Amino acid sequence: MTRTIGLALSGGGFRAAAFHLGCLRALHDRDLLDRIRVVSGISGGSLLAALWAYGPPDFADFDARATDLLRSGLQLDIARQAFKPSAAVRNLTAAARAGARGLFSSYSGVSVARPANRTDALAAVLTHKAFGTTTMADVTRPGLDVVLTATDLATTNAVRFGSTHSGCSRYGTITKPIHVAVAVAASAAYPALLPALERTFIFERRDGHRQQHTVLLTDGGVYDNLGLSVLEPGRSPHHTQHVYDVPFIISCDAGLGELDLKAPHFMLGRLSRSFATVHRKAQDSARSRLYEWAESGRIDGFALAYLGMKDDRLPAPPADLVPRSAVAAYPTNFAAMASSDFEAITTRGEQLMRTVLPMYLRPAAC
Repeated sequence: MTRTIGLALSGGGFRAAAFHLGCLRALHDRDLLDRIRVVSGISGGSLLAALWAYGPPDFADFDARATDLLRSGLQLDIARQAFKPSAAVRNLTAAARAGARGLFSSYSGVSVARPANRTDALAAVLTHKAFGTTTMADVTRPGLDVVLTATDLATTNAVRFGSTHSGCSRYGTITKPIHVAVAVAASAAYPALLPALERTFIFERRDGHRQQHTVLLTDGGVYDNLGLSVLEPGRSPHHTQHVYDVPFIISCDAGLGELDLKAPHFMLGRLSRSFATVHRKAQDSARSRLYEWAESGRIDGFALAYLGMKDDRLPAPPADLVPRSAVAAYPTNFAAMASSDFEAITTRGEQLMRTVLPMYLRPAAC
C-alpha cells in the first residue's frame, strides 16, 4: 500500500497524547495508519507518536501500552528520579557551576554546564518505562518516517529529531544517534514547568565541516505547536533535511479552542493573557495554512480533528458526542489520568476523527 499521508500530532501534554490516541483508533479502523508516510510530533504529540512508531507492530498492543502509560502517569516518577539524593546533588552542583561560569550571559556553545535537571529525569523515566535504549532510527513500522521537534532557546531554531536525520538548519546534521527518550523529553519540556534539556552535539554541515555546539532544548510547541511546518509543501532540500511530499495531511490538534473571558489588570495576569493571545494567533495561523495549501492545490486534501472545536460546528455530530466542555479544561501535565478523563478525551478524539475524515479527505485517500 502506497504511503501518501502526513500525520501531525500537536502538543498539549497528556491531554494531547490521549486525544491523539483516540484519533489513531479511528484511523486504524479506517485502515489509514498503513498509509501514513511521516508522523510529526510535538510535546505530548511526540510522546504518542513515539509510542506508536517505536512500539509493538500490533495496534491492540500499542493501544494497551499507551493506555497504561497515560493512566499510570509520569509525574511521580519524574519527582522520584529528580529528587533522589544522587540526582539532587548532581543537579545542584551543575546549576552552581552554570551560574559561576555565567553561561547565560556569555553563551559559549561548547560544553554542557548543567547536565542534570528535571527534564533529564523525564528522559530517564521515559527510558525506563517506554523506550529503553531505542534510537530514532529504530522505527518498528517499515516505510514510516518520524520527526519529533524541540526548540533551541540559544538560537531560537527548531531542532528536528528524525528517524533518518536529526539536526537544525543553523548548525547542520547531528552526527551521533539520538535516543527516542531524549527526543521526546526535549520536545515535551514545557518551559513553565521543566528546564531546558542541555546537550552538546557534533553537527556536520553540507560541506562536510564538523563543529561542536551546545543546544538548550525546550518544548517544540514554542516553535510550532501543531507540527505542521515539517509537512509544508514545497520545502526546499537546500534549507532543510526534512522534505516530505505528501498529498494528504491529517492534523490532530489538542488545543482548547476559544478561551474564557477574563479581565486581567495586574502584571502576572496581563503577561499570562498576552502569552495566551500570541499562542492562539499562532495556532489560528497554522490551521489556516491547511486551507490555503488545499485551496491553492499544493495538497490534495486534509482532515483536521480539533479537540477545542465548538460542538455545534460539526455538521453531523454523533448522538453520544463527548462535549467540548467535558475535556477542554484538562491540564497539560504528565499526572496519572483518571479513568473518566482518559475515556472522555480518547473518545472525543475518536469521534471527531470519524466525523471529519469524510468532510475533508477525498475518497481515494480515505
